[in-house]
Formats: sequence, structure tokens, C-alpha cells
Amino acid sequence: MASVIRARIPDPIIGLVNRTGKLNSRRYDPRVPEHLPRGGWKIAHYGLMIPGLAEPFGFFDIIAVLGTAANVPIFAAPSLVRTTPQDSAWLLIGSGVSRDNFRPYSIADECEFVAETGTDAPQVDLSFGNALRMQRTRDRVQVSAVTDGLRAEIAARPTDVISHFVHMRGVYDHWSLLCEYDARFTSTATGEVLESSGLCTYEYARGRTDIPLPMYFFTYQILNIDATTQVLMVEVLGPLGLPVQQSVYVRRADSGTRVYTRGFTHVVTDELRAAQTPDGAWMTLPGQFHWRVLDDDGRELIDIDGTSNDDFAYGMAAGFAGSYEYTGRFEGRPISGRGYIEWIDRR
Repeated sequence: MASVIRARIPDPIIGLVNRTGKLNSRRYDPRVPEHLPRGGWKIAHYGLMIPGLAEPFGFFDIIAVLGTAANVPIFAAPSLVRTTPQDSAWLLIGSGVSRDNFRPYSIADECEFVAETGTDAPQVDLSFGNALRMQRTRDRVQVSAVTDGLRAEIAARPTDVISHFVHMRGVYDHWSLLCEYDARFTSTATGEVLESSGLCTYEYARGRTDIPLPMYFFTYQILNIDATTQVLMVEVLGPLGLPVQQSVYVRRADSGTRVYTRGFTHVVTDELRAAQTPDGAWMTLPGQFHWRVLDDDGRELIDIDGTSNDDFAYGMAAGFAGSYEYTGRFEGRPISGRGYIEWIDRR
């Protein structure tokens, strides 16, 4: 059903709403807006995601949302608000050893946030009680996190490769920077230590709360193909399964971002289990799934078969984040590894 509806919507019409086309051909400009909630922008999201970690860690992510997206179903959990919608901050420090630590915070009482951006030298400093401090400058993202099951110290170096997922002028922006990182992860339960390095992402989004965005399904997946190549997959569905976005981003440190939508396919072939979120919603998590996309000439670009590791952690807005094992092909060669997945299904 979704593919039939999608075929009736010309890409130029979608492009009039989500104006990311030209942005994805450019390198990162440090003057791109990146600020705390202010004015009409009542919501801000900061994130750091690392795929492909060895067991028992599996993956690592920081998903921090400042403000409450009550009018966006895939990001809304208003029943979890402790004080007021605009005083609420939501934090997940997720991994295979820290799956149950999602927590809402009071911004006024428990957090300290600073963000000075829009200049040549962005400065971001976010503190969530004693659980997380994330500091960003133009050349570095420093993370110190301590939560139930996990201690993490991460130093990430942003490249100038940026991927724009959404640019709805005056309504919603969401982008991601390709980064290189070095990290030390410690399981506080067993004392096991993992030293890791490679590619990760640093992300930012901002949005309004007075304009409804009827989005009901969301998945975002990250694969590190090799030491310099990262692939991102995004699918967002609206009412009646109407595709809002179905895209694959290929980004390389030496050549920037390319976006592919032709022949996009994503199918869940085996369900894992039904899971209930803290706000009482039920959704079925994927067990096995397949996705692919073609290049601009109609040839296969990437073809992936994934199997969930069932390490989903709640806190991806109104859904879950975790890892999966994959096999497949990329640009004609076989690939395999461990990917990162976010999954929200509020249909």
C-alpha cells in the first residue's frame, strides 16, 4: 500500500516541503543554526550515535530532547512530563549494557545548558545532572557519561561532511555530522572495558510545537561500511502509511554526502516481539528485515538483510534504539557487520 501511494507523489512536490536537496551537496558550514529552544523553536535535539561495538556493548547512543513534541506522534510522550512541557528534557544513554536508563529531567532544577552557535565557532555544553556532560566545539565533541550499567568517555572529531534529513523552513530542521571517534566503554556490572575507534554521528534538530506533523512510523539506521564510509537509512511514514521520507545517505570523509531514493525497499520479514513504552504505547519490534536502494543509474547500490540483537533500549523519543547483525552488498561487494537501529511505530 505504501509503495503505491508513494508512486503517486512526484519527488518535486516532496522537495517543496522538505528542502534538503541542495543542502546535501554542500560541506558543513559552522554557521548552520544549532541552538537551545528559543522563540518559536520550542524543541531541540542533540545526539551522538556509534554503531558496531563489540559485545556486550553492541551500540552506543545519546538521545537528548529538550522540550516536548506533543504534536508529532513519533516523538510525543506527554504523559511522562513531570513539570511543564517546556521545562522537560528527555535523555537516553543507550547501549547493550544500559538499556533501562531513560529518564525525564527538569531543565530548571537538574540541567545546565549552554549553546552559542550561528558563528564560525559553535560552542555547546550540556549537563544532565551527574549522568551526562556533552561539550562541542567546531573541532571536538567530548562526552562523559555515567548511568546504570555503563561508563563512557568519548572524544569525537567532526568532519565537514553533513547530511540534512529534514529542512522544513520555519518548522523543523534535522542534520547529522560525520565524525571520527576514540572511546572507552566500561560495563559497571562486570568491569569489562572496551576501547573503540571509528566513525560515528553527531546530530542536531530543532522544531516548533504549534504546527502538527502527522508522522507515525520512523526508522533510522547506521552502518559503518569501512574506515571512511558510512551509510544512513531513513524511513518516515505518515497517515495511511504515506511515505514522508525513504532515503539512503552515503557519506565519505573525502567526498561528502550522496542521497539515494530510487527503488527504495524496506520490509520486516520476521517480528521480534511486542514492547510497551513507559507512556503505555505498544509497538512490535523488528526481528528480521530487508532494505535496499538503487543508484542514480538504476543499479543496485546497497542490499541489506538484518537480524535484531534484541538489545532495544527505550528512549528514542517515543520508541527504541538498538543494534542488529547484517549481511549484504554495497557497490557490488559483499559486506557484513553490526548496525545501529532506531525504531518508532505509533501507527
